[in-house]
Amino acid sequence: MKKIITVLCLTAMLFAAAGCSGKKEEGPAKTELELVSTLDQAILSLASGKCDAVALDGTTAQNYVDQSNGQFAMSGVNFDLTIYGDYEGNVVAAKKGETSLMEVVNQCINTATSTPSGHVPEGYTDNYYTWWTALAKLQSGTEDESAIAIVGEYPIYNGVEPDETYNYLVDTTDLVKPELDLSNADGVLKNILNKGVMVVATSPDYPANEWIDDDGVVWGCEMMLAKYVADCLGVSLQIETMDFSAVLTAVDTGKVDIAFSGFGWKADRAESFELSMGYSGDDNVTFHTLIVPADQAVNYNSLADFQGKHIIAQAGSLQQMYVEDQIVALDEQQ
Repeated sequence: MKKIITVLCLTAMLFAAAGCSGKKEEGPAKTELELVSTLDQAILSLASGKCDAVALDGTTAQNYVDQSNGQFAMSGVNFDLTIYGDYEGNVVAAKKGETSLMEVVNQCINTATSTPSGHVPEGYTDNYYTWWTALAKLQSGTEDESAIAIVGEYPIYNGVEPDETYNYLVDTTDLVKPELDLSNADGVLKNILNKGVMVVATSPDYPANEWIDDDGVVWGCEMMLAKYVADCLGVSLQIETMDFSAVLTAVDTGKVDIAFSGFGWKADRAESFELSMGYSGDDNVTFHTLIVPADQAVNYNSLADFQGKHIIAQAGSLQQMYVEDQIVALDEQQ
């Protein structure tokens, strides 16, 4: 027995000397990507220290940082979007096959993004959607110098009281509208015209694209665009708010007519839905980033610095794809 014990002890010593004590060495920590239904969940987790970072588009990220009273900060690290092709801005989504509806929506978007607003000063892109984006950013509390310059002394709320008709979003009375041929309308477009209302789905947690204030009122530049499209069609607007993960399902099942919800172009979305032309009224949405606790911002200088961290993104979002492709993928390279 003594001989056996001696042999075992010698074996253990040899393993220890070789850096192998018999206990499995742990490799680098794996990145934890948590997916949530709403950005409110993500922000609460970041505020309570339950995660290290939240992935967001640039405008929304800046809005949450501005509203955090110094608790959050922009990491300064952006995802590489060039690997996904040219960025064209957000898109509207309709049920696959609803080409008639998307054709007129594209005409409306083209007019809104190409017609000078008459408000934007020299040096800035001047079109309706740029103007609406600047208004929405200030309404949502985003501190943005370009938005301040664009809006100037213009009254942000324009003296219109919020109500269920959504007239407070944008007054299109004097705005240029496309000449739409609705004589051969079919499918969802025909239903919209027959019932006199366009039902829009949105996830209202993407300021300044869409959000709900403390009084339950829906705001946002994409909601202004939706109001403009409805007015071009000569129908009223009805907004249905829901979790981001439910928006496209609502479109696909016919619960709503169309979705304006901060969507970027993705191949799987293009395969499953009709997507509009891209639109953007703000250069900030051309970058996507991560926000972190303000006292931790100095620790992040590259995407590699997020490896092994607990990151939250909204389920089904572009940010989920970016984190998976550009941070989680680093785990597999080790």
